[in-house]
This record gives sequence, structure tokens and C-alpha cells, in this order.
Amino acid sequence: MTEAPSRMPARAFNPHLAAARDAMTALISEVLQQLSGYETFYKLRQRKRSAAAQFTFERTVEALVCDLAVRELECQGGGLHLPISNQVLRKKSRYKGVALGKTLPDILKVMAAEEMAFVELAKGKARLKIIDDELNSASVGGVRTVVKAGEKLLTRLERFQICYDDIQEAEDEEVLILRGKKVGRDKAAEPIEYKDMPETERMREELRCINRTLQAANISCDRPDVNTRKRRLRRIFHNGDWEQGGRLYGGFWQEMSSEQREEHITIDGDGVVELDYGQMALRILYGIAGETPPPGDLYDLSAAGIPVDCRAGVKKVMNALISSSEPLKRVPKGARKTIPRRYSLATLQAAIERVHPKISHLLGKGLYGQVWRIESDILIQVLLSLAEQGVPALPIHDALIVADEHNEVARSVMAKIFKAHVGFEPVVQLG
Repeated sequence: MTEAPSRMPARAFNPHLAAARDAMTALISEVLQQLSGYETFYKLRQRKRSAAAQFTFERTVEALVCDLAVRELECQGGGLHLPISNQVLRKKSRYKGVALGKTLPDILKVMAAEEMAFVELAKGKARLKIIDDELNSASVGGVRTVVKAGEKLLTRLERFQICYDDIQEAEDEEVLILRGKKVGRDKAAEPIEYKDMPETERMREELRCINRTLQAANISCDRPDVNTRKRRLRRIFHNGDWEQGGRLYGGFWQEMSSEQREEHITIDGDGVVELDYGQMALRILYGIAGETPPPGDLYDLSAAGIPVDCRAGVKKVMNALISSSEPLKRVPKGARKTIPRRYSLATLQAAIERVHPKISHLLGKGLYGQVWRIESDILIQVLLSLAEQGVPALPIHDALIVADEHNEVARSVMAKIFKAHVGFEPVVQLG
């Protein structure tokens, strides 16, 4: 078995990738043919695989080859870390995908054989935890098993001239993710299993419709380091509760800054604009309270003696009050960059209560999950409405990216759907 370099940069294996174009399909077919020939020559199988087992075999090889290709495009010589223990691979889960099954270790062993050399493999033993909203995992003990493209696969990637566009995200990925309660401030909660019901089936079909629209859309980015095929969205819910969260994650554009998106992304060959809902979380709180917000900037506390220059810090304080389920003990991190120390936390909270008396009773109640659920429901309906009109849109929590030519259409739809959910007109502005 070929040993992978011990310091090889590695990320989590994505088992949900598939061939998108003929070049990758042909490459995978060649790999499968050689693997089958190896099995026959060494008499590794006593009988032919069943149809289901053959599908699993081919799907696992496809996912491995596709993600190894993506990793090579991302970082030449980079690797993927993955689990190979039966405890993980034999466990049933809607989140795993076919490629993370019990046959994975045997397939890797054949692909890493000296005669095959499709992969280089360094076995390990590790316990992994989910660490972020992209479902990446990190080792919390032991040594991870790492795989990278071997010499024979590298030559074929070059011969077939494989690029990001040859690979797509497969339909077998679960797009509705329910997480448990968070343990610790810096670690994302792990996904938990759930039984489907009409509500989850409806939400899944809505998201699949949106993903099909994005998959077919003509979306480009002139930065060579950006994989524009990374556009399958997932909804992530929190605290084991479908009424909390539901924000959308997974799009390549979400990893870029607003300036980068505007400068580098095009849709249907047209430049893009970013439209966002102004002060959306606060406006949703007003909707929950059955009240209408005052006119103007909701983060402006100048009427209560806090200078307008403090706005960025005030926003952090107010967002912290929406998120926290208990009284704040200190000014949130980063808020002091614009709020002088002469304004204590008590002074800031008193100013907020004076300017926003109709929702002050909702602050410090930990309502972020409920707010995000309403926010995400609004974005889902906006995306579906725009898709019906042939307008692809890229969501970023409380904002959308659309082609310049669809600016006014998107604004109109965003305003209409927000009002239907919350009860009053929103502020839709350029991001």
C-alpha cells in the first residue's frame, strides 16, 4: 500500500459528487473497468455482485474519483480524510450517502493496490466531529485516514482535461439537516436523525426545485480558484426543532465577500447586484410582536443619545440581544470598535428600550432560531417565485444576488413576500 505524505493538507471527503459531463463519465468508466479486471485476476469475488451491490460499488468509485479530482483542482497534492471504521460505515444515516458504506475500505484497498495506483492511502484511526455549517469535520483524537489521487488517476485527470465543470453535486445528498443542541461555543452541533412528515417532505421538494434551477443556471465566476459547480443548497435547522433556523448553506458565492461577488460573478453573461433586506432580524421581531417598526434606520439610537457613528457596534449589541437567552454580561466582541467605552452596556440597553419599546420584551429571549426560520421561509418563497419567472437567484441568508437586468423584478418579489409573511413593507436595498 502506498503511503500518503503525513503532512498532506486534507479536508473532509464529500460523498455526494458525481460526473457531470462525458469526460468524467469516460474516466470513471475506465477506472471501473480496471478495478473489475483486478478483482477477476486475483479472484477477489466468488460470485457476481447483485444489482444493488453493483450500484453501490459504482457509486462509491464515482464519488471517490470525483472528489479526488476536485481536491486536486483545489490544492495540488491535497488529500481527503474519511472514516473507515465499521462503527461509522455500517451505521444507517440519511446524511451519509451511498459512498460512505461498508464496502468503502475494500474499494480503497483495491484502488490503492500497487498494480492500480489510482489512490495513495494512509490509514488512520480517528474520532471526527462536525465543526461548521458546511458539515466539515475535524479529528478530535488519533490519526485520520487520508486518501489522495495516485499516479494513475493523475495521468487520467490530465488526459481527460478534467475541470470543475465536469463534476456536479449528486441528488443523493440530504438537503434538510436537523442539528441537536450545541455543546460548547466553538463547535457546531451534530446532525440528528429524524422521521419524515408532510412538512419535511414539502420543504425538501421546495429546496430540490431551487437546486434544480441553480444547477441549470448559467452562473460564472472569473476567479480560477472558485468552483462554480458548488451550488447545491441545504437548509440547516437547530436545537432538534424544525421551528428554529432553516438558513441556506452550500453555495460557492457564500464563501466570497460582497465586493468579490459583484466583481467576479455573472449570471447569463450579465453583471450582478446584491439586494438585502434592511435590518431584517429586527423587522421580523416587530412582526412577531404584531407591531409596525418606526421609520428609518432601526439601528440608529441617536434619539436616545447614542451617536450615529456607533451604528456598527449597536447592530452587534442588538443581534446579541436577539440571540441570547439570558441577560448580556458584556458588550459583544467587536462592538467597541465603534462604541466608545463611556457608553456602558446598561446605557446601550436603556437606549434600545427607549427607541424600540414595542419589542424590548422580546430581546434576551433567545429568539434567533425563530427569527431565522421566518427569514429562511421568506427567502425560500422568494427563490421559488423568481424561479417560476425564469430568474435564477443566489441567496445569502437575508440577501439575494441576481443579474442586473432582474434588479427590479427581484425587488418587487422580495417586498411582496416579506409583507405576506411579516405584515408590513420591508426595506430592500443594495448590499
